[in-house]
Amino acid sequence: MSGLNRASLATLSAHPYDVLVVGGGIYGAMAARESSLRGHRTALVERGDFGAGTSFNSLKIVHGGIRYVQHLDVMRLRASARERAFWRHVAPDLVQPLDFTVPLTGFGIKGPVAFAAAAALYTALSTGLRGPDFGGTGVISAAAAQRHLGGFAPKGLTGGGVWRDGQIQDTGRLQIAVLSAAARTGTDIANHMAVDGFVHRRGRIEGAAVTDRITGESGEISARVVLSCTGEAAGSLASPVLTSDARARFPAFARALNIVVRRQIGNRALGIVGCEGSDAVIDRGGRMYFLTPWAGLTVIGTHEAPLPGPDIDPDTAVADFLDILNRACPDLALTMQDVLHVYDGMIPADVDDDRNHAVRRRTAGTLLDHASDGAAGLVSVIGVKYTTARSIAARAMDTAERHLGGDVSARVRRRSLTEKLPQVASALVDPDDCAALAARMEYAMRQEMAMTLEDAVMRRMPLVETGALLGPDGPARCERLKKIARTLGLPGDSFMS
Repeated sequence: MSGLNRASLATLSAHPYDVLVVGGGIYGAMAARESSLRGHRTALVERGDFGAGTSFNSLKIVHGGIRYVQHLDVMRLRASARERAFWRHVAPDLVQPLDFTVPLTGFGIKGPVAFAAAAALYTALSTGLRGPDFGGTGVISAAAAQRHLGGFAPKGLTGGGVWRDGQIQDTGRLQIAVLSAAARTGTDIANHMAVDGFVHRRGRIEGAAVTDRITGESGEISARVVLSCTGEAAGSLASPVLTSDARARFPAFARALNIVVRRQIGNRALGIVGCEGSDAVIDRGGRMYFLTPWAGLTVIGTHEAPLPGPDIDPDTAVADFLDILNRACPDLALTMQDVLHVYDGMIPADVDDDRNHAVRRRTAGTLLDHASDGAAGLVSVIGVKYTTARSIAARAMDTAERHLGGDVSARVRRRSLTEKLPQVASALVDPDDCAALAARMEYAMRQEMAMTLEDAVMRRMPLVETGALLGPDGPARCERLKKIARTLGLPGDSFMS
């Protein structure tokens, strides 16, 4: 990998771009990759660090779409199977197969016969899309399921449903790999470059006003098309240039929480069924939560919760999640002391306006072309799944092409699906090895655009999410990191303060 070099404001404002991507999460990174692969002059800016929002706060699973059998959603099933194979192909070191087992009970809709039928349907519908590493969907015996599930097996176990999905080994590394791919094909990239507003003239968006949060400089970036891949901020960012009707088209958001706990559950992901209702066409009786092994620990998710408000205490969400898990599976017996890290992101969702504040996650992304909203040239992109970031980015660029006046060849579309991402350096480092920490931090600065200590530690090394900075050794390790950062000239005295 040749490294990520931060574009200065002088560079970004020196000439007009075909496409300006706002937002450096996985959707923005994929949009920049797609745009530059299509030959467009492209820039990407991110107000904070890359992938610091929902892209980082995920269960780390690349889904193949078996869940969509329940919803009878063939199109989304096939898209997920294709995109899972894409991720495995372009980043085989960072996306690896992970086996799943879910409990089957009784002999009705929750039992082996129903799951076998669903598995057969999934296998048929995903034929030719799964890739070589994702077969084996089907049913195992009650005895085999008991061996897989152990103490997590429910009463009345009659079998197990099994399949294989992909697991992202390190979301921060994968984010850097995608951005490096975009840079390799010509994208100018800068983090800590905040968009203050869009340049709006005569009913068109012609770029963005920005502030460099590192230098304090302000200026404008000119572009023919702006793709806003800013998640929950997309609506507020676009609001000043849109009509009132257009503002109403943006989805609402809820919190999505996944937790890292210090236990290792084995070498496969296990499903447990909560007590809440499900919105599936084929309702198996409750929401499924997954316990996934990762880095010698376990990631559990996903729990949706309403955003904080006058009658919603944000601090209760994790405790509520633990209560749900413990009621679903008393053998877990999780407490707050077991939680090493909380991934807390935002997802498009509908939230009931009543005492229960029930959350229903949206299953489809939102792509808004604002040409008819008084802001031609602005496209808002709001995703719902890490898995489908590339395909949504391709759709967004198809929309952008209508403004740019270009055509996309079949060769370029194949390249989008097949061109491998650059390999990235390992992030593993001993938190007590000063020399290794210094070398890794310097590499993050020089090659991966880490501009602060938080950038380096949170998303270039898995120290925080693995709990390495907690416990009795945590304070000393934090001080060691700050000392190294000061030596390297990396801002970060407020880190973990």
